[in-house]
Amino acid sequence: MKEKEEFSMSLMGEIFCDLRTQRNFKLSDFTRVGLSKSTLSDFESGKSILRFDKLDAALELMHIEIAEFEYFVNGMHSDYFVEICDEIEVANYTQNVVKLKSINEEARQYDSEVGNRMIFLATQNLLYGLTEAQEREIIDLMFNIEIWSYFELSILSFVVEHLNTRLTLSLMEDFWKENLHYLKVRKYREKIIQIACRASVKYLREGQLEITKKLLRKVEKVLLSYKKDLFCHNMYRFTSGLLDYHLGNRRQGEQKMIASIRLFEDLNLPEMKAYYQKTFVEQTEK
Repeated sequence: MKEKEEFSMSLMGEIFCDLRTQRNFKLSDFTRVGLSKSTLSDFESGKSILRFDKLDAALELMHIEIAEFEYFVNGMHSDYFVEICDEIEVANYTQNVVKLKSINEEARQYDSEVGNRMIFLATQNLLYGLTEAQEREIIDLMFNIEIWSYFELSILSFVVEHLNTRLTLSLMEDFWKENLHYLKVRKYREKIIQIACRASVKYLREGQLEITKKLLRKVEKVLLSYKKDLFCHNMYRFTSGLLDYHLGNRRQGEQKMIASIRLFEDLNLPEMKAYYQKTFVEQTEK
């Protein structure tokens, strides 16, 4: 695992260096985004890694999107684990149990590798729920993550509704304090808001109204900087409507949730519409 991480770090630096020289940028040009020549040189030579926000700022200076850089690092093809997570997401939204079982079984055969183990635990949770030992295992894996990628965020989104409340609160607090720079990138932002909204649904099911209000206030504050992000605002609107419903403002809450479901339909996202329609029915027909 350590050798794999060192190889990935070296490759990222090498590709960054190739892009920088190809676009005629000097090491000194990046001081304007807070990167010294020595820091960037160490990154390019594989001696150190850059924080996500610094890497994003450096790429932005060269007019390169983070997703494009990831594409180069992954050898001009999409990352396998990210592709699997996208398949799990669609299968979860559409309740495609056959597909989830297929992914679960394949991951189980190769779960000595940490990525496959995380996929196995995520699909195991969606299909059957986790044992106490498996729950502790996935929590330990989450707490040991130093650099979050889209893959780890996806895994968290699949399990957050079903983990111990105290531990998820701690995990969410740690993440919220240290990793909000990820919000600048749209696909990361969508996943982070999705995690927060799914955690909120979990807390509401448990009657944790104050915890939910606190978390959704953070989401609302974050989204003030991304007013054009309809997808994230719509997830937030549905969840805030569910909070209103649980607080006793049932008519207002239902109006928000129904409007959100309709917007997912207008955005041509039938899987999202079906998922939130199901949540709406489960939460309002008690």
